[in-house]
This record gives sequence, structure tokens and C-alpha cells, in this order.
Amino acid sequence: MNNIVFIVNEHAGNGRGKKIWMKWKEAITFPYTFVLTERSGHATEIARGYATSSKDELLIIAVGGDGTVHEIIVGVTGYNHVRVGVISAGSGNDFGRTFSVFKTTEQLNKYVHSNYESVKMDLALLTIGHDSYPVVNNAGFGFDAKVAYSVNHSTWKKRLNTVGLGKLTYIIYLIKELFTFKRFSFTLHTEDKMVTYDDVWFIVVCNQPYFGGGMKISPLSKPNDQLIEMTVVYKLARWKLLFIFSTVFFGKHTKYKEVIQFQAKNYTISMHDKVYGHVDGEFSCITEENHSYIFTVISKAWNLAKHIEKGV
Repeated sequence: MNNIVFIVNEHAGNGRGKKIWMKWKEAITFPYTFVLTERSGHATEIARGYATSSKDELLIIAVGGDGTVHEIIVGVTGYNHVRVGVISAGSGNDFGRTFSVFKTTEQLNKYVHSNYESVKMDLALLTIGHDSYPVVNNAGFGFDAKVAYSVNHSTWKKRLNTVGLGKLTYIIYLIKELFTFKRFSFTLHTEDKMVTYDDVWFIVVCNQPYFGGGMKISPLSKPNDQLIEMTVVYKLARWKLLFIFSTVFFGKHTKYKEVIQFQAKNYTISMHDKVYGHVDGEFSCITEENHSYIFTVISKAWNLAKHIEKGV
């Protein structure tokens, strides 16, 4: 295969991206180009630049975490001649729990030198007024978004990362928000009815099962079935929320009556409170009262490089 580009985020996973790239590049047995990302959003610019500059078949390989993968997929969406491969190098790596990723240099070399495959994947889209936010893994509003925002803007995260304990930051803010988070209400609009939910902890819309570093929030989600799943957690005592979070890693939370799930091609929700939102773990907005937030599916939006060892 000609035209192979690695987009490398050396800072992913608190420097794990650089370590992995230094190791992998020594074992690569084919010609390639590589580019290092320099800032947030840079991977999208790089990927789109390569996608638009050539009509020849192109393989772009991400070396980084879920954020880097998200940016690259956004950059190449709609370009049918581009495949995206992934070498997971972040801290959470939820993408690699569902999608086919390259786990060894042997897998990658074999893929490039042999009869390589790709599979078309869906992309979800969150539309807020005139703004649109592509969603690779999941997006939502509420408790989890507030925790993610607090963690990403915390000086504690940087301090704890230096000693390899960055995940403790998530636990600290999860417990804090457990006692301080103000629950909210929203109205879900479907083709045949409207339903209002009160006392809501969070809403999450998923294109694949995992979020938050391995929590199987949406067990039925498949990234290429032209459907997206919504999970709502509501009317739940604070102590019970913490208990349910412990069951999410195994996908067992769905048995509780306070957890409801839907499956559809699109959702429209009206928020009745100001709530933090996220897209693939990154801050998206603070909702406005009585504004509409629309989730839709873009079918077969991008091509995933798939090696034979894993199905999706």
C-alpha cells in the first residue's frame, strides 16, 4: 500500500504516545510519513490536509488516545479513499475496546504487506443550533460531563500524572460531584410522543458500548448498525449512583429500573436546565434552557482499517 501517514500525539497517555511511537517505528517494514501533533485540533487539520491533497488510496494511522482518534476521524469523514488505523496510546482507550486496532507491529506489517481490509463505520452527530459535533464513541449531558470537565481542568490531574496516579483525579471529582451535583430535567421528542424525565443524573448517547475508561455503559451499541443508543439514569439516590457505577464495568447496570435505554436513528431533546455537555469526553457546551439538542446517525461515514484478528 502506498501513501501511509502516521499522526502521532507524543503527549497522549502522559507521554505514552511518544514511548510507543519510538518503539514501533523501529520495527516498521514499509515506507511511511509521520507528523507530530502540536495542539488540540491539529490532528484534524493534518488528516484533512492529506485526505484532500490526494485522490489515491491513503492509510492514516493514529498513535494516541481517544482524543487523537476522534480528531483524525473527523478530519477524514466522507473521504472514501482514506482508511484509518489506530495504535492505542492513551489512558482510557475506549475506542480500542470495540474497534479493531493494531496491538503489535507484526499485525501492522502484515496488514500493509498483505490483503488488507476495511469496514465502513457510522458516526453520530450532535447538532446544537448552527453548530455540529461529530461523535465517534459517545456524547451526553449531566453528571459524567461535569466530572470530565472538572478533571480536565484540574491542576491535580497534572500533578498526579507525574507519579502515574492521574486516574485518582477522576475518583476525587466523581465523589465530589456525587454530593454536589444538581439533577436536571429534559424532554425527549420522538416521532410519536414526547416524554419528560425529571431528577436526571445524566444522559449519554452511544455509538459503541464503552466510556470513561472501560465502563460498559451501552452494551447493545454497535458502531456500524446505523443506530445510536441513549441511556438515561434518573430518580436515583446519591448512594445508589455510586453503587451502580461499580456495576457499569460489567454492563450489569441495565437491570435497575432507574436506568433506561432506547435505540433509534435520531433523538431530539429539550433541556430544561443548564447542564454540562461532552463529546467523546471533551467539553462541548453548557446547555440552555428549552433549547433543542439533536442526535443523528451518519451511516458509513468513514473507513476503519481492520486486521483479521478482530471482528469490528
